[in-house]
Amino acid sequence: MKPKIEKIAIVGAGLIGSGWAAFYASKGFAVSLHEAEESLAQAGLERTLGFLRSLCDLGLLTSEEHTRAAALVTIASDLAEAVAGARLIQESLPERYDIKKDIFQQIDRFVSPEAVVASSSSGLLISELQTVMEHPERSLIAHPFNPPYLIPLVELVPGKLTSPAILDETKSWFESLGKVPVVLNKEVPGHIANRLQAAVWREAISLVLSGVASVADVDKAMSAGPGLRWALFGPHMIFHIGGGAGGMQHFTDHVGVTMEQMWKDMASWTSLPPETAAALVSGLQAEAGHRSLSELAMWRDEKLVLLLRALYGD
Repeated sequence: MKPKIEKIAIVGAGLIGSGWAAFYASKGFAVSLHEAEESLAQAGLERTLGFLRSLCDLGLLTSEEHTRAAALVTIASDLAEAVAGARLIQESLPERYDIKKDIFQQIDRFVSPEAVVASSSSGLLISELQTVMEHPERSLIAHPFNPPYLIPLVELVPGKLTSPAILDETKSWFESLGKVPVVLNKEVPGHIANRLQAAVWREAISLVLSGVASVADVDKAMSAGPGLRWALFGPHMIFHIGGGAGGMQHFTDHVGVTMEQMWKDMASWTSLPPETAAALVSGLQAEAGHRSLSELAMWRDEKLVLLLRALYGD
């Protein structure tokens, strides 16, 4: 993959696909949005334009930049048309192997062998998707974090047949766009970040269901405590610092015993308890108060921009 990619095809214009489209258009790339159903494609375009407007409202795009970016996004009802001339195809369809395999097989026929085919999958294995491709070496997972137009993380997961050169070039390219890519050395369901989130969320649910604390207070405990530190360092570095002069060795020798006691008392179920939804929905209604989902999302994005500027500059 060459450093400059003029056209990017987004296959699947849902929340993630539209977010990707807004990100790429904001960086000056022509974006072709594809959905099999016209109504879904049109909804994806409107969503993308809304995200671009948000970037303008947040001060990340000037009015002129916003106008240029919006003009770069088009709809292609035909898959072959959508991917024609694209050097990167970002697949963002539902998390089902049958759906993704079908589209990967079609994309593989329509694009040049040099084009990179990236899946936004949050948990499926790219090696399984590669089984239907004639050129599997140019495919990999490029999983963003929502919203893709703001959050810098991209998880890159090569499959068994992914070319090391494609992986390296894709990583460098994302870095050039201001993203923070991480590379998995082996495939696991959920990659890295979602597995960490799943582990924390299970305990957060357990604390609510067992009556330890309300939904709101569990959320506050995370956002006002560990969450602030996690924006700066990951858990390993935080505990290394927490070990004082002895670093991680001291932490594992002394605080590790306390952690072991907590682990023994933590939830270990692998299916959501039946009362989960009712308890969380009720708790979230109380936590949100009169704020709508759109208001909550805008507040989130405004604060994210402040954090990103503090951590990474403009």
